[in-house]
Amino acid sequence: MSAVAADVVDVILRDGTTLRLRAPRPEDTDELLDFFGVLSRRSLYLRFHGFPQLGPELVEQLLDPNWSDRGALLGTFLEDGRERVVAVANYERLREPTVAEAAFAVADSYQRRGIGTRLVEQLAELAGRHGIERIVAEVLAENRDMLGVFEAIGFELSRELAGGEIEIQFPIAPTERYEERVDERDHVAVTASLRPFFEPRSVAVIGASRRRGSIGGELFRNIIEADFTGAAYPVNRGGSAVAGVRGYHAIGDVPELVIQGGRVADDAHAETVEA
Repeated sequence: MSAVAADVVDVILRDGTTLRLRAPRPEDTDELLDFFGVLSRRSLYLRFHGFPQLGPELVEQLLDPNWSDRGALLGTFLEDGRERVVAVANYERLREPTVAEAAFAVADSYQRRGIGTRLVEQLAELAGRHGIERIVAEVLAENRDMLGVFEAIGFELSRELAGGEIEIQFPIAPTERYEERVDERDHVAVTASLRPFFEPRSVAVIGASRRRGSIGGELFRNIIEADFTGAAYPVNRGGSAVAGVRGYHAIGDVPELVIQGGRVADDAHAETVEA
């Protein structure tokens, strides 16, 4: 999946959800401060190797990156109509012009979903487009999760332990091994994203008429007769029952389905069918 500095890139995580990645803008200051402000003390310590002052100066270096000397990405989810920052990655070019130091942070409640891996992939791609050939990351030896991300990413790593910190370095030019790992991750993610469609926990058939022979009515009856193990809901203008199942006037009246913006929410594992 390609990205340029100004692009918004959507990536699929291993649980099938979609994470949006984009460059931070000056107006993201408050959102970034909120992000760092709710990190656990452990996550703050692992990210900064200490406990920094949570003020505007903490995020200034992340805002509006120029991609030559420094680059940054935000990972966001849309929640309650608001774009919420759940992850941050950034790099800074070192004195050796082909090398950059990178750092990553993921909100506690969103960890272990593959976000860190997607951040490394996309940040490395962007850095490579701006003349960077190698990334360095200082990771505390106790930060097993981040070490695991680097070990699984597919790049050829070198490690050096000093004073409780592990300096990890890796060239970011894509290799056959790296591309294979990316393909594997994409396959897992896409499969997970399709699971709610093929294995829904509930189905609503819009236009399911009680009249025998109608397309919607027969489709709904076929679902019932096929021993579908989830909940099935007929939706029609009259709110009439179909095959002995209570009907509803509109999809918004159906219980148990989570509706957001006129569609079934991704985490509802529900399917709507229009007949």
